[in-house]
Amino acid sequence: MNRWGSGTALYRASLCYAKLAFLYDELLFAAVARPYVKYLPLRPVGAGLVLLGLAVYAAAIMRLYQSYDASRLETGGIYALVRHPMYAAWVVCIIPGLSLLAGGILVLSAPIFTALIYRLSIRHEEQWLESRFGDDYRRYRSRVGGVLPGVSG
Repeated sequence: MNRWGSGTALYRASLCYAKLAFLYDELLFAAVARPYVKYLPLRPVGAGLVLLGLAVYAAAIMRLYQSYDASRLETGGIYALVRHPMYAAWVVCIIPGLSLLAGGILVLSAPIFTALIYRLSIRHEEQWLESRFGDDYRRYRSRVGGVLPGVSG
């Protein structure tokens, strides 16, 4: 497994789905949905989520790369709150934020799609971490949530 883990598959799939949903919104629903969605205060919330997601992602990368290069399990910093903060940034903040910024109807389903893809792609990474770090990783997994603090899985 490389530094990026399973993340590149998650990011590509999520962004492709979001782009297709956005195009579909633009082609078929723009005349109906856009006039209503633009009046809701979604854009500032979307921008805030994207910025928060980027900050979480950056904090996770800085810690993870140091640990990866040293071949040790990272459990400190943001990793003390969630096991997969980079995925959390995408699933909880960045994709929902971009969806709110886009302002369509179908594109708002992108976070759900991202969460489903996350559930499928993370299993491989979890297995690799368990085989690499054994009991240390199992103890870490039992006490730290996967994507949300306090929520395992």
